[in-house]
Amino acid sequence: MNLGELLEERAKKEKERNFLYYEGYQLSYQEFLSRVRHLARGLIELGLEPGDRVGLILGNCPEFLESFYAIIYAGGVVVPLNPQWKPSEIYYPLQNSEARFLIFSAEQEASILQMDREGLALEKIIVVGKAESPEWIKYSQIFSDQEIPCQAGNDEDLAGLIYTSGTTGKPRGVMLTHKNYLTNVSQINSVLEIYETDRCLGILPPFHVLGQMVLVIHPVYCGASLVLLGGFSPKKVLTALQEFQITIFAGVPTVYAILNNLPFQERLSFPKLRFAICGGAPLPIEVLEQFEKKYGIELLEGYGLSESTCACTLNPPGGKRKSGSVGPALPGVRIKILDPEGKEQGPNQIGEIWVKGDNITPGYFRNPEETEKVIKEGWLNTGDLGYYDQDGYFYIKGRKKELIIRGGENIYPREIEEVLLAHPGVAEVAVLGIPDRIWGEEVGAFIVPKDNVELKINALSEFCHKYLADYKCPKFWKIVPQMPRSGTGEILKQRLFEKYWLGSE
Repeated sequence: MNLGELLEERAKKEKERNFLYYEGYQLSYQEFLSRVRHLARGLIELGLEPGDRVGLILGNCPEFLESFYAIIYAGGVVVPLNPQWKPSEIYYPLQNSEARFLIFSAEQEASILQMDREGLALEKIIVVGKAESPEWIKYSQIFSDQEIPCQAGNDEDLAGLIYTSGTTGKPRGVMLTHKNYLTNVSQINSVLEIYETDRCLGILPPFHVLGQMVLVIHPVYCGASLVLLGGFSPKKVLTALQEFQITIFAGVPTVYAILNNLPFQERLSFPKLRFAICGGAPLPIEVLEQFEKKYGIELLEGYGLSESTCACTLNPPGGKRKSGSVGPALPGVRIKILDPEGKEQGPNQIGEIWVKGDNITPGYFRNPEETEKVIKEGWLNTGDLGYYDQDGYFYIKGRKKELIIRGGENIYPREIEEVLLAHPGVAEVAVLGIPDRIWGEEVGAFIVPKDNVELKINALSEFCHKYLADYKCPKFWKIVPQMPRSGTGEILKQRLFEKYWLGSE
């Protein structure tokens, strides 16, 4: 089975059941399938061929869901990109994937117009909404009068390319097959047991694998209904939970930290909400405990990454809970802990986390060097540190070197450092995560100016915002006289943090 056939099968079983609710707009499963078929036919008539990659720059909207399934249905590959990215950030994934088509929201028109298209394979650029430039193809006009049968291939074919920040500064395209998606949604649902009678609230961005699973894949897999919000607004979330009698809700730790701090939350109750799910970043124990106490809702944490499609572990609803644990491995997922010499560790011994299963990516798109670094005989080296206890519950104790996670967004310091080093007044730079109660971490930049140059923080910030998405730009800045270094010349970031941020030296 492929994802297109999954939608076909679900629409046959749930013809009249509402699949989608969005700002007063609703679609049944049958109506949604019909739109997907007509859109897929329109894409093929424009020249889309099996295996073609299609860039998708859309937020939380029905058009993302339609486009995702229509691209799959037509035999294409979805390349979802972050709408917050700047033109220079959008360029590389489009170039690397050799995307022939791009579908974007009119809200991003300025970025697309500013983007240098030299070297891109783009042939058709489609806009959703009212745009200024006449060169785009209008989304509403590409729906064909005719439908087509599903053109998607077998389950080993590529379905999605998820671009994640790389340690070298260039994003890597995580290849996800139909089998990866279908395996992982089956694994997750074997624990969560979501049914066609459930209503899921969708607030997560769908360009992330967690958002894709919650918004795009899981409801269709189960036949559940999706109540889609345009983004995260605390008041809208609480209103939707009550108004639509939501039964399943998912967010990143920042969402729950913000909900915990609302002044009116104790007056609200959600009798239909079975549980809430948290992923995308480590969940502080105090946030979990405060949320469950104030709202009376069980909050389930799991662990995963783009390379595992979504989840590898998950705490079961109504099951055994352990403070600080991300739960046991999902069915069909094998996890081992290795020490630096590659020796397998036993219970309560910290080491590097390796995972294996049919949910694991076959590798990075057109990047065999990076693939060989992280995948060995089907085992994925996550780079994260952790351990498991005698009951098989896993605990995350550290994460990939250099990675900053801000509100569920993965940020690699190297990318920011390269931008700042291009500033004419910067001699050296080190970027690292600064602990934050709401966002988990904020980006901090430590700058050594060039000789006789007086740097202004406002100017540095403006320079960053010109080339980087806002969430990647440093919030905290320190101008320092020099960087602490090891004997080999490596910048000692922990010592830098302690000396210039904590003032412990």
